[in-house]
Amino acid sequence: MGQGTSAYDQSELAEFQDLTYFTKREVLHVHKRFAELAPEKVKQHGRNPTLTKEEILLLPELAANPFKERILEVFSDAGDGNMNFEQFLDMMSQLSSKAPLETKIDFAFKIYDFNEDGQICENDLQKVILFLVQPAVTGATLTSDERNQVIKNQKSCRVSNKKEETVLTEKEISAIVRNVINEMDMDDDGSISYLDFKHGMSKLNGFEESFKVTL
Repeated sequence: MGQGTSAYDQSELAEFQDLTYFTKREVLHVHKRFAELAPEKVKQHGRNPTLTKEEILLLPELAANPFKERILEVFSDAGDGNMNFEQFLDMMSQLSSKAPLETKIDFAFKIYDFNEDGQICENDLQKVILFLVQPAVTGATLTSDERNQVIKNQKSCRVSNKKEETVLTEKEISAIVRNVINEMDMDDDGSISYLDFKHGMSKLNGFEESFKVTL
């Protein structure tokens, strides 16, 4: 996007630069990638249309992330995963390699806090296990039906790939949840507060890599 064809003028780009971890050039690149997800919408509605969650999930860089839908829900103002460019830019900024560790810990906590009560409780951790740990262990990914089972608070979920089929039982899930809480719950209240989470994640090798996307 050269002079005269840029979606935003210099003052607008300067504002985006102040509000994100991106340079002006990087903001324009992010907008280019945003527009490529739904070019007809951008053509019809201008530079800042609202894209649906399904349209944003077409972004290849999000494809391998088991929490991709949850990430979109956290960063969208309405919590439905639909977002305009400014919300998309904010998300990509916080997922970028330039974002500091504390920023990534903050939004990771929101992603794991499924019931949005300010604590990561046992039920939240059950969802985390089924969304993240099980696919990582088995090499499989959750299907839409299995994802719906998790949202409905099912306590076991069958996951399969070409080589094997694995089921985490309620007993196994409960054991993992107890271990995680025992490791991270510093005030022994049975759940993980933001401070507990921040303390644990700041010492975890590779945490930042799990929440990094480069466009």
